[in-house]
Amino acid sequence: MTSFDTPLRRGAYLLFSLVFACGLAACGKETAAPAAVAAGAPAGKLDPANPVTLVVGVPRNFGYLSTLWARDAQTPGVKIEYKYFPNFVDMLTAFNAGQVDITEIGDVGAAQSFAASKGNVRVIAVTQPNAGNTGLLVAKDSPYQKFEDLKGKQLLFLKSTNTYLGVKHKIADAGLQEPDFKFVELAGPAAVKAFQTGQVEGYLTIDPNMADVVEKTGARLISDGRDQRIQNLYPYVTQKKVVEQKSAALAAFVHVLADTIAWAQANPDEQARIVAPKIQFSESAIKTTFGRGAKALQPIDARFLAEQQANFDELLAAGVLKEAVQAKDLYLADFNGSIKPSADPR
Repeated sequence: MTSFDTPLRRGAYLLFSLVFACGLAACGKETAAPAAVAAGAPAGKLDPANPVTLVVGVPRNFGYLSTLWARDAQTPGVKIEYKYFPNFVDMLTAFNAGQVDITEIGDVGAAQSFAASKGNVRVIAVTQPNAGNTGLLVAKDSPYQKFEDLKGKQLLFLKSTNTYLGVKHKIADAGLQEPDFKFVELAGPAAVKAFQTGQVEGYLTIDPNMADVVEKTGARLISDGRDQRIQNLYPYVTQKKVVEQKSAALAAFVHVLADTIAWAQANPDEQARIVAPKIQFSESAIKTTFGRGAKALQPIDARFLAEQQANFDELLAAGVLKEAVQAKDLYLADFNGSIKPSADPR
């Protein structure tokens, strides 16, 4: 048992686990006017005079929803309301309660939420891999240069995430065993503090937090999702009833999302300028995050589903998933027609 086995740590992790068990399962100027998609909108019965409301939960970490929020991205026939959640647990709670129609989580979280909700959760779109947005940090003056150098040391991460698979892959590649390391489970500010104060030797985290910690402390990135062989996808999740009642609005939203991603790729400086004050990370951390992250959405097709099913099976074997999940039941191909951006996204 490590020195981190404290009531605070146990309480934080228990809260995180309970939220997943209940339904799911890591200063500046703003734009002067909303961004709108006028052309190329997907077919559907949307009436601009009577728009359908979609409530979007915006997390502090993960992918592009913070950019949509910063631009107040809208589309005819849909009123998109953005709710920002700096605390991820609060966002999951709101989603579970039906107070949020769409949000953005990790690929493991989507599978966990599907199982916990008895199949009520659906993914309507998913990014390309974000393998560069997750990694293992060591302190600036640390003697450790590669993963196996941390044998016998403390690794800080949550075992309920895809990070655990990455760690397992690295342990196997090094010819080591899990007992050769000490796993510490913390999240949020407590995890950052533990790393910054030298209480753990290795910290596995995601962007933009990862970029922020490197920028502020000089920490070194010695492994990322690519050599850990994890994709780190960001699915956009909703609930079954929302798909049934607001399908056309969801299709329009996915199109807005695709356009926003294309806009961000073409305008990284502007994206950083408007997003940084919203989520309280530096502009440089935002640019680093999206510079090494997904560049587009990807189709949910037979290849993708087979790939994800293999991933889910491995997660089940590792104990990250508590029951089997079928990728074809979680991921919907219905909105593939909306994932390509307009010719001129603005």
